[in-house]
Amino acid sequence: MRSPLAAAVAVALAALVPATAQAQTLTSSPNLKHVTNVKYDLRYAQTKSYGTDIEFAEIRGKQYALAGSYVNGLQIMDLSDPASPVKVGVYDCGITQGDVQVFKRQGKTYITYTADSTPTAARAKSACYEEATALGFKPRMADGRGLQGTFIADISDPTAPKTVSFVPVALGSHNQTVHPSGDFLYNSNSELITNIGGSAIEVFDIRDFSAPKLVTTFPLIKVPGLGNDSHDITFNEDGTRAYSAALSHEEIINTEDPAKPTRISTITDPTINVFHQSDPITIGGREFLVIEDEFAGAVGTNQCPNGGVHFYDITDETNPKKVGYWNVDQVRPTATADRSCTAHVFRLHDEQDLMTIAFYNGGVAVVDLKGVAGVSVGDDQLVQAGAKQLAFGHFPNSNAWSAKTPEIQKDGDFFLYANDIDRGLDVFEYDAQAGKSKATGRWMTAGEAAVSLPRASTTALKDYQMFCLLNGQS
Repeated sequence: MRSPLAAAVAVALAALVPATAQAQTLTSSPNLKHVTNVKYDLRYAQTKSYGTDIEFAEIRGKQYALAGSYVNGLQIMDLSDPASPVKVGVYDCGITQGDVQVFKRQGKTYITYTADSTPTAARAKSACYEEATALGFKPRMADGRGLQGTFIADISDPTAPKTVSFVPVALGSHNQTVHPSGDFLYNSNSELITNIGGSAIEVFDIRDFSAPKLVTTFPLIKVPGLGNDSHDITFNEDGTRAYSAALSHEEIINTEDPAKPTRISTITDPTINVFHQSDPITIGGREFLVIEDEFAGAVGTNQCPNGGVHFYDITDETNPKKVGYWNVDQVRPTATADRSCTAHVFRLHDEQDLMTIAFYNGGVAVVDLKGVAGVSVGDDQLVQAGAKQLAFGHFPNSNAWSAKTPEIQKDGDFFLYANDIDRGLDVFEYDAQAGKSKATGRWMTAGEAAVSLPRASTTALKDYQMFCLLNGQS
């Protein structure tokens, strides 16, 4: 999710900015209203909730939200009343980055939880480290600091999560993704710049929780930029393909044998500053890959918008073709100079051709993707083609990391859950029958994007700020 560089800058700047009150006025479209906010218990001297990614799990007939955080642990919330989450448990694990994934095996529900930095000796006394040690793992160094890697926990009883395994990774687990089989873990260590030349995806066999083992490292290509390590990986539903957003490029990978991945194709795009997340979706019988650009690693730029979302036709996956680009049409300064307004963690819903996405200070958005099917590989497109924003919402102090929903009802309504760095968990209600957003965002064809967007270079930040001032959005 957020890069280590961006996190360090944000922490430094945040110390200079007064805390903003939780109760603030929501700016939103008529079809999105704020329902409630849940704050997290602060641990190990944390001063804010620092929400990161969020996932969901159905356990014993009940829906739960699993909200990761920096240092404060995994927040487990009962969604029996989806408008009013009730915190029923916390997986005490004083780590960063807290990326969470869910998988099931033999009737039990498990999560993976990532450590991408070296926890202090104090934080390495949290329950996850104590439990891993009791299982025979050695998750701490001689000086008491915690090792980096991925914890695996059993959350079949959401009120009492319990560590069952630990996968140490020398360069850390910035993100990780469990293969749909539940048997293999693909690690994304997301090392910036320093790991160019050694960038790879580590693949672990986790069938035996007591002895996870590295089965292969999949080398990634070298491309000039911020680095070439995998930042995030998404599998297709049957696990035969993986899509790796690898900072400076994209890789489409054959995972029919998950222990022996092979490269199918790569994407380089000078208008994408940071390949941060990429997910596949079928729209109108065509296969697309949606790639999100976390511009400048989410370093505060004091303006909206920054990085957006790029669309590639991968019907021929050996030859991906760009078809367009979408971004929010908020043209404004951010609430404070340390805030970013770049696209971040999203979720796609194939059946509804819908995307929910977080934009840090830009809040959350609901985007209709049906029109993407009307865009050709060239610059010709049908009238009204492209992605269009249906709803949006943001507070002055929004800092939304991820925005997802576990379920969309038949009438199109749903509850949207935003895991926010400063605010904790925000719950929004989307009403598909209410008035849609008049601001639909800015869609560009591939050709328009190539001309209008900056090159992914050291001058990109300055170029993009000028683009925002001169662009027709205003």
